[in-house]
Parts: sequence; C-alpha cells; structure tokens
Amino acid sequence: MPAAKPYALKLLTARHEGVDSAGRTMPAPRVERHAPDKPDDLTAEASLEWDRVIESIGHWLKIGDRAALVNLVETWSELVRIRKFLRKNGFKQRVTVRDTAGATTTKYVERPEVKLYKSFLVEHRLQTSMFGLSPASEGAASRGSAPTGDGDDVPNPFAGQG
Repeated sequence: MPAAKPYALKLLTARHEGVDSAGRTMPAPRVERHAPDKPDDLTAEASLEWDRVIESIGHWLKIGDRAALVNLVETWSELVRIRKFLRKNGFKQRVTVRDTAGATTTKYVERPEVKLYKSFLVEHRLQTSMFGLSPASEGAASRGSAPTGDGDDVPNPFAGQG
C-alpha cells in the first residue's frame, strides 16, 4: 500500500476546499497555540524583550517558534549593546596611517561596529516582520485577520483572505 499523501497535496488535487481528491471531508490539521517557555540563558535585555513580545503575541505562537523567538530577542539585545557602545564611543574613530615613505596621516574612519550595527538592524527588521511585530506587518496581518472557527475569541492574524 502506498504512503498517504500529505494533507496539503490532498487538498491541492481536490475539487473544492475541505475535501480530498476522492470527495472525503478533510479536517484541518490542528496546531496548538501558546507561548513557548522562556530559556534560562537569555541576556538581561533579551529576557525583557521576550516578556514584551510574549505579552503582545504569545497567544499566536507555537512551541516550535521558540528558536526563532530566541533569535529575535537576542538580536534585539545585541542591537541595544552595540547602540550603547556607539553612543559612548562615537560612530567614527581616529586612526593614524603610515605610508611606504614613512609619512603619517591621521584621519577619521567609520568604526567596524557601525557595519555590524547596520546588519543587526536589517536582521531585526526581518525578524520583527516575520512575527508580525512591525507596523507594516501588523497592518498586513490585520487585513488578513479572520476568526479561526474553532470557538476561540482570538482572530488568526495569519489567515489569508481566501
């Protein structure tokens, strides 16, 4: 006997939504949604960010979202750390360069931490969009918001517009 086809494939080959290709009713797979446990080894800033994020979207998350959420809050923690460093030490640093003839020149160049800071900003923006935490992604999620149909009062922000 051949292996059963995945749920999504059965629905794809069906005549209409909610049934498989043979016309049998296909119950939607149920995903249990609740906030994952907070890891013990988060930095202090990441721990605070975890609490803020869980307060906002904890009811939409799944256990499997834990690693991505850890990545999000630790990225935030690093952003805060680098921003504090740059505010204290400035975005430019003074360097003295000696050429082949032995003459020295002093100039100001961008600190290496600035490039790191910019890359963390991009990464954090992508991660917040993934979780629906940026204003743009929150607006997009609310446009596609629909009740889950399982009796919960909480609308599903990830529901499409059929």
